[in-house]
Amino acid sequence: MKTAIAITRYFGIFILFIGVVLNLKMYLLEEMPTYMFSILCFFGIVLIGISYLMKPKLKSNKKL
Repeated sequence: MKTAIAITRYFGIFILFIGVVLNLKMYLLEEMPTYMFSILCFFGIVLIGISYLMKPKLKSNKKL
């Protein structure tokens, strides 16, 4: 479960980074505005938030 949390967190950071870079490119090159880049940033923030809310499963030492 810890790997799922790490994958979610790193993927969220990656998506957030891509969204910020594309937003900056859009403003610097004075391109036509689009909200897709803002949605990417929001989706990255949501993934990072979900990764902090996920709890790792505890392994039990019970023998059957």
